[in-house]
Amino acid sequence: MDFLFETKSKPASVHVDGNSIRVRIGNESFPIQMDTFVEGFKAKDNQLPTVQMKDGSLLKFLKIKNQIFFHWKGETWSAKLTERNYEMAGQTSPEIKSPMPGKVVQISTKVGSEHRVGETLLILEAMKMENAIKAPYPCRVEEIRKEQGALVQQDEVLLILHRIELEKT
Repeated sequence: MDFLFETKSKPASVHVDGNSIRVRIGNESFPIQMDTFVEGFKAKDNQLPTVQMKDGSLLKFLKIKNQIFFHWKGETWSAKLTERNYEMAGQTSPEIKSPMPGKVVQISTKVGSEHRVGETLLILEAMKMENAIKAPYPCRVEEIRKEQGALVQQDEVLLILHRIELEKT
C-alpha cells in the first residue's frame, strides 16, 4: 500500500509491503524493515491505536478522514494522507501498461509468480511520487518487460500477465 504524506517541509511517500517499508523524501529513498524498530501493536481498548517500539516507547496515532496525527516521545505531528494505487480495475488485457511516464523503482514480482487482485506488481515513480501498479485480476506473470531503474513512457508495456483461476476453498 502506498501513502503520500504532505508535511510542512517536503512531501514524503511511503510504500508498505508486509514488514518492509520504503520512505521517499525528496530525491532520497530509505528502505526500512518494520521489525527492526517495532516491538508490536498494542491491543485497542477504547484508546488510540498504539505501536510499541523496540526502545519501549509508545507511538500513538489517530486517523481522521485524510489526516493522520502521530504522538511519540512528547511530540505531535500531523500529515495529510493520500493513497496512490493503480489497480487497473476492469482491465482484461494481458498487457500491463504504464499509466504515466516515470521510472520503475521496484519490481515486486518475478516471472511465474501468481497474484491475487490488488497485489502490488511494481512501483512506478512519477512526479516524485511512488505509484503501485496492482494486479487487475488473478494472474501469473508471464513476462517482465522493464528492469528496475528503467525509464518508461505512458502506455509502454511493463508486464505480460496470464489470467488464472484461484482455487476455491
